[in-house]
Amino acid sequence: MQPFRLFAPEVASLGKSARTRAQLMDAAIAVFARHGIEAASVNEIARAAGVANGTFYVHFRDKDEMASVVSLALAAEIARQLDEDMRDVDCAIQRIVCATRRFLQISSEQPPLGWAFLKACQALPDLRYQVGVYMRQDIARGVRQGVFTEPVDDFLIDCVGGLVLSALLSCLSGTSAADAGPRTVEMQLRLLGVDSQAAKAASRQALDPLIG
Repeated sequence: MQPFRLFAPEVASLGKSARTRAQLMDAAIAVFARHGIEAASVNEIARAAGVANGTFYVHFRDKDEMASVVSLALAAEIARQLDEDMRDVDCAIQRIVCATRRFLQISSEQPPLGWAFLKACQALPDLRYQVGVYMRQDIARGVRQGVFTEPVDDFLIDCVGGLVLSALLSCLSGTSAADAGPRTVEMQLRLLGVDSQAAKAASRQALDPLIG
């Protein structure tokens, strides 16, 4: 099986220190995906990266610091892909549709990334907060546009985000239906105050191929 590589390709032309740090981060994703953050060990991460334990501590203070750095970097990378895909989309409904379905697609097509992200969301409040920031922006946009009627508060964000994480778990576990993405979006839109027919129609619109 090929090792998971998300960060290493981005620094391939940089110096040895940057390449080693990225190698450790990619290894951490694979280990977190298998065991979760709590059960993962520095020794296993270093071994997966092909470096000595001492090299790990050159780049990270401890496992907790690495988990925070890796998880926020994961969120930033997924957000970058989604932002690129939605750069010309202003309608809040379309943004929710695209963001949720693309997120599930990206995360389930790269299981180490998906599992690591899911387990990190369960363990790290900072990551859950950052994910909530992205969702809150699009939901607030919908309120301004008059297409969402529910007041934007932390409970609403938790409910909308919880649907996505539950769907991701089903996709990664192989228990989801083929239309998990559209069904998740439909439920999100209903939570946001969109009527049932409009929510169903919007959630099943065709998406263009991913950009880049």
